[in-house]
Amino acid sequence: MDYQKIITIDPRVRNGQPCVRGMPITVSDVLGDLASGMTAEQVLAELRKISAWADMQRKITKWPLIIFAVLVPGMIIFGVVMENRLKTSMQDIRSPEKAEKPTWSDVDWNIRRADLGEAIRIGEELIQRTPQYPEGHHRLASAYLAAGKIEKARAHYAEAFRLFPSEENEKLLIAIDKRSKAKNPQPRDGAADGSQPTNRKSSAVGSHR
Repeated sequence: MDYQKIITIDPRVRNGQPCVRGMPITVSDVLGDLASGMTAEQVLAELRKISAWADMQRKITKWPLIIFAVLVPGMIIFGVVMENRLKTSMQDIRSPEKAEKPTWSDVDWNIRRADLGEAIRIGEELIQRTPQYPEGHHRLASAYLAAGKIEKARAHYAEAFRLFPSEENEKLLIAIDKRSKAKNPQPRDGAADGSQPTNRKSSAVGSHR
């Protein structure tokens, strides 16, 4: 019989004392039980109970370690994936103008971020492709209006109204006309042709004389 499989020595168990099959039962404990009057069958029965208890404790300890070993790498991988997705989403939000084919939504987006030059550039490029699109003229006119280019804005509002004579487009055209007139008021009397206004009373007096 190979006693090395029955009697084991492990520094982590009972301070390295010789034990029975790695259990926390030393050889001296077994000998003490026999010396106290216990029979060999009774000692073996106790050893079986302790062995079953030790096996159960090992299983209880093993499963949490397995779960921990599986979950921790999984959580790390999940965190890395979510971080990469978040970075990609933030780049898409910050740089929509990097799309290969700009759309009218890019015009609106650039107007909102006050990049009016870019909004007008994209709008002019798109309107060349779809000159019969009234909503495109409307959006491009909004970009010109935000940039303070009234005449350009009016031209596109007028084209939008011509292509789609809706009440909304008519109101926008009337509003831009009023704004244009307010910005460039018409001269009174003879100021339009450069002549000086005449004093009718003085003329009448002169002719009477």
